[in-house]
Amino acid sequence: MASMFPEDPDGTARKANDLYWNSDRSVNSIAEEMELSKGRLYGLIRPLDANLACPNCGEGMVHPNRTARERGYVSCAACGEEGDRQAISGGRNGSAELWVGSTASPVSGDRDGSSKNRILLGGVLVGAAMGALVLGYVRSR
Repeated sequence: MASMFPEDPDGTARKANDLYWNSDRSVNSIAEEMELSKGRLYGLIRPLDANLACPNCGEGMVHPNRTARERGYVSCAACGEEGDRQAISGGRNGSAELWVGSTASPVSGDRDGSSKNRILLGGVLVGAAMGALVLGYVRSR
């Protein structure tokens, strides 16, 4: 896990991730203990390895947050594949069902994935912009 945090000389990121992923404590409780804002804490949290290879590109899939882990949702940062862990780990073909989004309703997965990838890319861009804004705010304080 040390390689996951190369710029963490005081161990803050490592401790934040350990408390976030390995406890059921609230984010507020963890942030308070570590004397961090919630935004700063979220900025330190790294996705959790799901020990599952992406069916599209072979890279490792992750749980982006605890809620995703609890619901069995995984995603691939490399190619954008996402869905229900069981559907993905059980093998996919062109008509496999994937659980997408927070509605928990099945949709047919197209092998091309173009519409899903556009939506995912939009979400990633919005998330990156929000992260940059939060980081800029935190650094200015």
